Amino acid sequence: MRLALIQCPVWGTYDPPVGLAQLSGCLKKAGCAVSVFDLNIKLYRNRSENYKNIWAWEQSSFWYDQECVDKFFVQNKALVDKYLKEITDTGPRVAGFSVNAASRLASLKIAGMIKQIDKNITVVFGGPLFFEEKSVNHILEEGAVDVVIRQEGEFVFTDLARLIDRGMDIASCPGIYFKDGARIIHTGPREPIADLDTLPFMDFTDLPLADYDDTRHVPFMASRGCIQRCVFCSSRAFWSGYRAMSGERVFKEIESLKKRLGKANPELAHVDFLDLMFNGNMKHLVTFCDLLIKSGLKIFWTANMIIRPEMSPEVIKKMADSGCEHVIFGIESGSQRVLDLMRKAYRVEDADRIIRSMHESGITVTANFMFGFPGEREEDFQETLDFIKRNHAYLSRVYPSRTYCAIEEFSYLSGHLEEFDIKSNPPNHLYWESVDGKNTYPERLKRCEEFCNLASSLGVEVGSGVQTSVELDRWFNLGAYYECKGDFQKAVECFLKYRQLDPRNEAILNKIMRYSGQKQSKEKERIGV
Repeated sequence: MRLALIQCPVWGTYDPPVGLAQLSGCLKKAGCAVSVFDLNIKLYRNRSENYKNIWAWEQSSFWYDQECVDKFFVQNKALVDKYLKEITDTGPRVAGFSVNAASRLASLKIAGMIKQIDKNITVVFGGPLFFEEKSVNHILEEGAVDVVIRQEGEFVFTDLARLIDRGMDIASCPGIYFKDGARIIHTGPREPIADLDTLPFMDFTDLPLADYDDTRHVPFMASRGCIQRCVFCSSRAFWSGYRAMSGERVFKEIESLKKRLGKANPELAHVDFLDLMFNGNMKHLVTFCDLLIKSGLKIFWTANMIIRPEMSPEVIKKMADSGCEHVIFGIESGSQRVLDLMRKAYRVEDADRIIRSMHESGITVTANFMFGFPGEREEDFQETLDFIKRNHAYLSRVYPSRTYCAIEEFSYLSGHLEEFDIKSNPPNHLYWESVDGKNTYPERLKRCEEFCNLASSLGVEVGSGVQTSVELDRWFNLGAYYECKGDFQKAVECFLKYRQLDPRNEAILNKIMRYSGQKQSKEKERIGV
């Protein structure tokens, strides 16, 4: 049984897609022949100048625009055809796609092309796009996709592959949706994987690790879900509850990865934990650190963590002794009032203590911040600035959210706009406004810029966009803001300023031409021409 696993744009360029590595490990353990294709990184590495910046998260709106995506595929036909041939030459009976909202259009494009080459290949879609059932129906109605997996895919996909290989009815596989004539069949839910220790080790064999932005590290995800209930975050909607691998299980896989991947890449000595928080289970964290220390394995690791009182100086020292180099905290605000509005379950004084203790143990800290959370007053923002002033000597980096405060789909915030005094029916997740009209996108941008200027003046590194500069992000998103407001003159002014910095950007050029034409048409209409 041959399968192809595919990641289409847009996805990150820093890490290989962990989901496909995990799927590959499960399928190979079941006896399948698996080939993994990260088309996202291949197209990114070979992108032309006019598409240089569209992989930046800050410009991901490009991949939601059907016209833009269609034009990209036309202009890159030779490259796309080359990668399609690589996929189909492996002779897959099943092609599986990991799909999110930003990769939906490109995934449908590639799926349709695969079907044109060989209509007998079964195309399977899965991933975070399918949190809502309506997304399943829309995808299956497109025609190129045969099966959708809505939940965790590792064991569902493995069972589905066995049934297809044996020519059996796939309706006996719980956890899938497929089309039978005009009807969409749901085979029933599949229980979440209760014990993550039962997952086979990830398989990175086909992923070009040398092509990613940092070739010295390997990504790892040791848990699913979150123990917190932050109102701005959608992760609890995707992962019910919190599940984590044991410290023993994490250590064993990292030890194995070091042995397998280290032969080809001797510089590979870093592990990036992609968990929402690596300290969700303190017992697992301490066990993992103890095992690393005892083994003498030279691994340096980075993780996202949450501020919690249990992070004692003793635990932090143990982390440092085990090779922890860097920790990222979602501080978000220096105002306890705003933190309480966010329902972030920590006290500001605990953040002060833990950040200082990390610094004293030799662990560098990045602190993430948001701006303009609903209800944030000027005095609250000043408390955030005060937080930086008193902690700047203990922070290696701050990362100001370049969306300032986005309303994530499926978050508590998105479903309770009235509760947070947000105007109903915002144009998108970025450009919402408060009912009193004071909290707007430009105001949030202004606070972010004030924060960045202060941090820089104190000698703290300020994180910028993924692939772009802060100035590019500023004009791109301000232009899009005025575009949403219907103020096309201001939108064009912003896009023109953007174009001075990135003159060959195809998407921006199209917008300037489109809205300049609208402006001329309105002027002609006004004077009766």
